Amino acid sequence: MAGIQFNQIDDAVIATQNLLIKRGAFVDMQTDLTDYIAVREMWESRQKVFDGGLAWEFEVQMDHNHSAKAVALFETDGSNINDTLTSGKVEARHVNAHYEYDVHEPAFQRGGTAVVNLVKTRYTAMMSSFYEYLEEILWSKPTDSSDLKTPFGLAYWVTKSATTGFNGGNASGFTDGKGGISSITWPRFQNYTAQYADVTKQDLIRKMREAHRKSQFRSPLSHAAPSMGAMRNGIYVGNDVIGLLEEALEDQNMNLGNDIASKDGRTVFKGTPITYAPKLDDDSTDPVYMLDWKWLSVGILSGWAENLGKPEPVAGKHTVRRVDLDASFNMVCTDPRRQTVISK
Repeated sequence: MAGIQFNQIDDAVIATQNLLIKRGAFVDMQTDLTDYIAVREMWESRQKVFDGGLAWEFEVQMDHNHSAKAVALFETDGSNINDTLTSGKVEARHVNAHYEYDVHEPAFQRGGTAVVNLVKTRYTAMMSSFYEYLEEILWSKPTDSSDLKTPFGLAYWVTKSATTGFNGGNASGFTDGKGGISSITWPRFQNYTAQYADVTKQDLIRKMREAHRKSQFRSPLSHAAPSMGAMRNGIYVGNDVIGLLEEALEDQNMNLGNDIASKDGRTVFKGTPITYAPKLDDDSTDPVYMLDWKWLSVGILSGWAENLGKPEPVAGKHTVRRVDLDASFNMVCTDPRRQTVISK
């Protein structure tokens, strides 16, 4: 089979690449994780696109004016003005992945399926790197406020505490608070927290019930709100927790039939499936994240979700081409009081 002329190689790469993207045709066996829950649940399903290059801002009314009171006839009016409005701000951050090829590589001389196989291998290696990095950062947070490159993840917005209640304050290393709103200045801007010792009805499950009740805020007024998506909850745990929850579910069912693992993958809390997130196995506190996706999402700069570039020459290597994947995004939470983390 004839090879491909040098001036046609880059076009062949683009054509092959586009075909792969349309089909989404690759099997990921390049990492140790068995599933990418943050990628599927957050990156692929919880995106909110923002237009323009400005920072994303949202307003939060932290208190009312405390003016209501009982009055007597002819009583002198009192007056005061309370400035209780504050703003949160999140800027897009940028992630890059890439792959390279040399136009002298044997595959381009053979042409046909050899080109397809080479591009597919390089492309999928890049995508696997990108998705593995996303899985890492979407569950975690930058080290501290001096890191101006790493996007915010769940651990930035939903912070742990050993005290039960709304005690999920500023993430460690971020004294200015979540999105610039400090829980020291505004104590109401905190997520719900609790600590548990055992995965039992009397311990963890009881605390999950309490967290669910206390995080269901409803305003007495109808007004526009900076929601991030449709109403839907998600609960995410590691292997140790999901295993014990499945056993607790089996214990409360008398007729299980012949399946010794009849409740695996069927554990539900108040109508919400409890999802096993393999990345949480790395967290020694065995967290249980109870998230309200209406107020939490991955903000995407319009046109920059997974922007795949054309092959470009590499400086100093005139026969080497580089293909870049660029994404501009950040996680945004406009109401942390709807979010919960319960940990050991």
